[in-house]
Amino acid sequence: MEQMRPLEITVISAKGLKKVKHLSKMDVYVVVKISGDSSTEQKTPLHKDGGTSPKWNHAMHFTINETLARTNSLVITFKLICCRTFRGDKDIGEAQVPVKELLDSAGNSNATKYVTYPVKKPSGKPKGELNFLFRFGEKTPSCGVTSYPVHGTAMSYQMYPPPPNNVAVPAYPPVGYNPLAVGFQHPVQEGYKPAAAPPPPQPPLGYPPLGPGSFPPPAAGYPPVAPGYGYPPMVQPERKNESGDGIALGAAALVGGLLGGILLGDLVSDAAASYEAGCDAYENAASYI
Repeated sequence: MEQMRPLEITVISAKGLKKVKHLSKMDVYVVVKISGDSSTEQKTPLHKDGGTSPKWNHAMHFTINETLARTNSLVITFKLICCRTFRGDKDIGEAQVPVKELLDSAGNSNATKYVTYPVKKPSGKPKGELNFLFRFGEKTPSCGVTSYPVHGTAMSYQMYPPPPNNVAVPAYPPVGYNPLAVGFQHPVQEGYKPAAAPPPPQPPLGYPPLGPGSFPPPAAGYPPVAPGYGYPPMVQPERKNESGDGIALGAAALVGGLLGGILLGDLVSDAAASYEAGCDAYENAASYI
């Protein structure tokens, strides 16, 4: 079984590099990858004006196949590049480090190691050196992912036999169907028609048929309704003015009171006149009865 192992690399610095930028100091960065695999590629930040002795102190993390590394099949490539604005970036040189050498140097220890490797120009001649730290982690077994189905393989589904010709198919879906599911449509029965509404009631004999906006025939005792107009306005019976009657009665009572007062005053006046004349008031009283 293959053994996988984490590897941490911290690119520290470089010195004595070839100068590829003459008007000003070089801006240098490093691109790191394992055995030319672009998926493992990582890079350091740019050290502006680093010149021939740039510094980064940048950590990177990889996972290597230790089984392949033990056979000297894995190589870490450090490519140093000068950033240029107008003419594009230019390679300064690179350092190639076999992973097997790092494993042998670490042994059974997981401690951090400091190493220095030479930098070679694109022509192959050495020029400068690269300093970095490395540390291996614990081994883990390599497990393949087998939970996904293989593309192109047919998948079997349980199929239900069709119903016999003489068996009616229910109009509603069986229990378990979700009517809210996307794409679900209720089955439509052939020949189904909605029930017709019942006819409206017919008016009694002697009245014209009811039309839109018309009213039913009036009850007994009311005049018939003219065609096209509805019921005539209701005529309220005329009521007597109770307040006028009261005023008339009050006026009559007032008149009666005045007349009675006048008659009583005349009687009193006559009696006083008789008394003054020396007449007996009781003697002539019978004449007023």
